[in-house]
Amino acid sequence: GGRYETVACDNRNPDRPIFFTTEDHEYGALRRFEADGNGWDALHTGGTTTFLRIMDDSTFQWTTNEFAAKNSAVTYYRNAEGVIYHEGLLYFVAKKTRTLFILNLATMTYESERTGDQFSGKGSFNAQPDQVVLGENFKRWIYFTEDGGSSPGVYVRDVKGTYYTIFEAMEGSRYSGLGGDDPDETVGIALSPDRRKLYAGFQDAGLLMEFTRDDGFPFE
Repeated sequence: GGRYETVACDNRNPDRPIFFTTEDHEYGALRRFEADGNGWDALHTGGTTTFLRIMDDSTFQWTTNEFAAKNSAVTYYRNAEGVIYHEGLLYFVAKKTRTLFILNLATMTYESERTGDQFSGKGSFNAQPDQVVLGENFKRWIYFTEDGGSSPGVYVRDVKGTYYTIFEAMEGSRYSGLGGDDPDETVGIALSPDRRKLYAGFQDAGLLMEFTRDDGFPFE
Protein backbone atom coordinates (compact mmCIF):
# COMPACT_ATOMS: atom_id res chain seq x y z
CA GLY A 1 0.00 0.00 0.00
CA GLY A 2 0.88 3.66 -0.02
CA ARG A 3 -0.49 7.18 0.26
CA TYR A 4 -2.00 7.07 -3.22
CA GLU A 5 -3.58 10.30 -4.36
CA THR A 6 -4.87 10.53 -7.95
CA VAL A 7 -5.30 8.33 -11.03
CA ALA A 8 -5.24 9.15 -14.76
CA CYS A 9 -5.78 6.80 -17.70
CA ASP A 10 -4.30 6.64 -21.20
CA ASN A 11 -6.94 4.68 -23.14
CA ARG A 12 -5.59 5.13 -26.66
CA ASN A 13 -5.33 1.34 -26.87
CA PRO A 14 -8.59 0.13 -25.29
CA ASP A 15 -7.27 -3.43 -25.16
CA ARG A 16 -4.33 -2.37 -22.97
CA PRO A 17 -5.21 0.77 -21.01
CA ILE A 18 -2.42 2.45 -19.04
CA PHE A 19 -3.07 3.84 -15.56
CA PHE A 20 -0.91 6.44 -13.81
CA THR A 21 -1.08 6.85 -10.01
CA THR A 22 0.53 9.51 -7.84
CA GLU A 23 1.55 9.06 -4.21
CA ASP A 24 1.52 11.87 -1.65
CA HIS A 25 4.87 11.05 -0.04
CA GLU A 26 8.33 12.57 -0.44
CA TYR A 27 9.55 9.21 -1.78
CA GLY A 28 6.29 8.51 -3.61
CA ALA A 29 7.25 7.33 -7.11
CA LEU A 30 4.62 7.88 -9.79
CA ARG A 31 3.39 4.46 -10.92
CA ARG A 32 2.53 3.36 -14.46
CA PHE A 33 0.43 0.20 -14.81
CA GLU A 34 -0.16 -1.24 -18.28
CA ALA A 35 -3.06 -3.64 -17.98
CA ASP A 36 -3.30 -6.94 -19.85
CA GLY A 37 -7.09 -6.65 -20.06
CA ASN A 38 -9.77 -4.00 -20.39
CA GLY A 39 -13.18 -3.01 -19.04
CA TRP A 40 -14.10 -3.61 -15.42
CA ASP A 41 -11.45 -6.30 -15.13
CA ALA A 42 -8.57 -4.16 -16.38
CA LEU A 43 -7.04 -3.90 -12.92
CA HIS A 44 -7.57 -7.58 -12.09
CA THR A 45 -6.13 -9.45 -15.07
CA GLY A 46 -2.46 -8.75 -14.56
CA GLY A 47 -0.15 -6.28 -16.20
CA THR A 48 3.19 -4.49 -15.99
CA THR A 49 4.10 -1.91 -13.36
CA THR A 50 6.89 0.60 -13.88
CA PHE A 51 7.86 3.81 -12.10
CA LEU A 52 8.76 7.34 -13.19
CA ARG A 53 12.42 8.28 -13.13
CA ILE A 54 13.18 11.89 -14.04
CA MET A 55 16.59 12.42 -15.65
CA ASP A 56 18.79 15.53 -15.61
CA ASP A 57 18.61 16.18 -19.36
CA SER A 58 14.86 16.86 -19.64
CA THR A 59 14.15 13.22 -20.39
CA PHE A 60 12.47 10.55 -18.28
CA GLN A 61 12.14 6.80 -18.25
CA TRP A 62 9.77 4.16 -16.94
CA THR A 63 11.81 1.80 -14.81
CA THR A 64 11.13 -1.39 -12.88
CA ASN A 65 13.69 -0.20 -10.33
CA GLU A 66 11.38 1.25 -7.69
CA PHE A 67 14.30 2.31 -5.51
CA ALA A 68 15.75 4.47 -8.30
CA ALA A 69 12.31 5.95 -8.95
CA LYS A 70 11.84 6.78 -5.27
CA ASN A 71 15.17 8.60 -5.25
CA SER A 72 14.04 10.46 -8.35
CA ALA A 73 10.80 11.40 -6.61
CA VAL A 74 12.51 12.87 -3.55
CA THR A 75 14.86 14.82 -5.82
CA TYR A 76 12.40 16.12 -8.42
CA TYR A 77 8.74 15.52 -7.56
CA ARG A 78 8.17 15.07 -3.85
CA ASN A 79 4.56 14.51 -2.78
CA ALA A 80 2.98 14.17 -6.21
CA GLU A 81 -0.74 14.91 -6.22
CA GLY A 82 -3.04 15.80 -9.14
CA VAL A 83 -2.46 14.00 -12.46
CA ILE A 84 -4.31 14.20 -15.80
CA TYR A 85 -3.76 12.69 -19.25
CA HIS A 86 -4.65 14.22 -22.62
CA GLU A 87 -3.49 13.49 -26.18
CA GLY A 88 -0.15 11.92 -25.36
CA LEU A 89 0.75 14.31 -22.56
CA LEU A 90 0.73 13.54 -18.83
CA TYR A 91 0.38 16.52 -16.49
CA PHE A 92 1.03 16.22 -12.76
CA VAL A 93 1.97 18.45 -9.85
CA ALA A 94 4.52 17.94 -7.09
CA LYS A 95 3.23 19.59 -3.93
CA LYS A 96 6.46 20.10 -1.98
CA THR A 97 8.45 21.52 -4.88
CA ARG A 98 5.39 23.43 -6.21
CA THR A 99 6.09 22.17 -9.69
CA LEU A 100 3.96 21.31 -12.72
CA PHE A 101 5.43 18.56 -14.90
CA ILE A 102 4.31 17.91 -18.47
CA LEU A 103 5.53 14.55 -19.78
CA ASN A 104 5.50 13.86 -23.51
CA LEU A 105 4.86 10.12 -23.58
CA ALA A 106 5.91 9.77 -27.23
CA THR A 107 9.27 11.56 -27.08
CA MET A 108 10.00 10.64 -23.44
CA THR A 109 10.87 14.27 -22.70
CA TYR A 110 9.38 16.64 -20.15
CA GLU A 111 8.88 20.29 -19.31
CA SER A 112 8.47 21.70 -15.82
CA GLU A 113 7.62 25.02 -14.21
CA ARG A 114 7.02 26.40 -10.75
CA THR A 115 3.27 26.88 -10.38
CA GLY A 116 2.14 30.48 -10.24
CA ASP A 117 5.50 32.01 -11.17
CA GLN A 118 4.12 33.73 -14.27
CA PHE A 119 1.06 35.43 -12.79
CA SER A 120 -1.37 38.02 -14.14
CA GLY A 121 -3.90 40.08 -12.21
CA LYS A 122 -4.74 40.05 -8.52
CA GLY A 123 -4.02 37.24 -6.11
CA SER A 124 -1.07 34.90 -5.71
CA PHE A 125 -0.70 31.16 -6.26
CA ASN A 126 2.23 30.75 -3.86
CA ALA A 127 1.22 27.78 -1.70
CA GLN A 128 1.16 24.10 -2.66
CA PRO A 129 -0.67 22.92 -5.81
CA ASP A 130 -3.01 20.03 -5.16
CA GLN A 131 -5.48 18.76 -7.75
CA VAL A 132 -5.49 19.59 -11.47
CA VAL A 133 -8.44 19.52 -13.87
CA LEU A 134 -8.49 20.08 -17.62
CA GLY A 135 -11.10 22.41 -19.00
CA GLU A 136 -13.35 21.63 -21.94
CA ASN A 137 -10.92 23.46 -24.22
CA PHE A 138 -8.20 21.02 -23.25
CA LYS A 139 -5.36 22.82 -24.94
CA ARG A 140 -6.15 26.16 -23.31
CA TRP A 141 -7.02 25.92 -19.61
CA ILE A 142 -5.82 23.88 -16.65
CA TYR A 143 -7.48 24.44 -13.26
CA PHE A 144 -5.64 24.04 -9.94
CA THR A 145 -6.66 23.76 -6.31
CA GLU A 146 -4.32 24.99 -3.56
CA ASP A 147 -3.29 23.46 -0.24
CA GLY A 148 -2.34 25.85 2.56
CA GLY A 149 -1.10 29.39 2.58
CA SER A 150 -2.78 32.47 3.99
CA SER A 151 -5.30 32.70 1.13
CA PRO A 152 -5.91 29.29 -0.53
CA GLY A 153 -7.76 29.55 -3.80
CA VAL A 154 -8.51 28.13 -7.23
CA TYR A 155 -6.40 29.18 -10.20
CA VAL A 156 -6.23 28.60 -13.92
CA ARG A 157 -3.28 28.35 -16.34
CA ASP A 158 -3.40 29.24 -20.03
CA VAL A 159 -1.40 27.69 -22.87
CA LYS A 160 1.36 30.29 -22.49
CA GLY A 161 1.95 29.33 -18.86
CA THR A 162 0.32 32.39 -17.31
CA TYR A 163 -1.74 31.85 -14.16
CA TYR A 164 -4.88 33.73 -13.09
CA THR A 165 -7.01 33.76 -9.95
CA ILE A 166 -10.57 32.46 -10.06
CA PHE A 167 -11.11 32.98 -6.34
CA GLU A 168 -9.15 32.84 -3.11
CA ALA A 169 -9.83 33.19 0.61
CA MET A 170 -9.39 36.50 2.37
CA GLU A 171 -6.38 36.47 4.65
CA GLY A 172 -7.42 36.00 8.27
CA SER A 173 -10.82 34.54 7.40
CA ARG A 174 -12.07 31.13 8.54
CA TYR A 175 -11.22 29.78 5.09
CA SER A 176 -7.58 30.77 5.41
CA GLY A 177 -7.29 28.86 8.67
CA LEU A 178 -8.11 31.66 11.11
CA GLY A 179 -5.13 33.78 10.25
CA GLY A 180 -3.01 31.11 8.61
CA ASP A 181 -2.20 29.07 11.75
CA ASP A 182 -4.06 26.06 10.39
CA PRO A 183 -4.61 26.83 6.70
CA ASP A 184 -7.42 25.24 4.73
CA GLU A 185 -7.26 23.89 1.18
CA THR A 186 -9.50 24.17 -1.86
CA VAL A 187 -11.00 21.00 -3.32
CA GLY A 188 -13.46 19.57 -5.80
CA ILE A 189 -13.22 21.66 -8.96
CA ALA A 190 -16.03 20.80 -11.38
CA LEU A 191 -17.93 22.48 -14.20
CA SER A 192 -21.60 21.95 -15.02
CA PRO A 193 -22.39 20.26 -18.37
CA ASP A 194 -23.20 23.62 -19.98
CA ARG A 195 -19.98 25.13 -18.49
CA ARG A 196 -21.97 28.01 -16.98
CA LYS A 197 -21.43 26.97 -13.36
CA LEU A 198 -18.16 26.25 -11.59
CA TYR A 199 -18.05 24.36 -8.29
CA ALA A 200 -15.29 24.22 -5.69
CA GLY A 201 -15.00 24.09 -1.92
CA PHE A 202 -12.90 24.57 1.19
CA GLN A 203 -12.12 21.21 2.77
CA ASP A 204 -11.73 21.96 6.47
CA ALA A 205 -14.46 24.60 6.53
CA GLY A 206 -16.86 22.16 4.86
CA LEU A 207 -18.01 24.77 2.36
CA LEU A 208 -19.10 24.05 -1.22
CA MET A 209 -19.57 27.02 -3.57
CA GLU A 210 -21.20 27.56 -6.95
CA PHE A 211 -19.94 30.34 -9.25
CA THR A 212 -21.54 31.90 -12.32
CA ARG A 213 -20.42 34.75 -14.58
CA ASP A 214 -22.21 38.10 -14.38
CA ASP A 215 -22.56 38.15 -18.16
CA GLY A 216 -24.19 34.70 -18.20
CA PHE A 217 -21.60 33.22 -20.57
CA PRO A 218 -19.90 29.85 -20.02
CA PHE A 219 -16.56 29.71 -18.23
CA GLU A 220 -15.09 28.28 -21.43
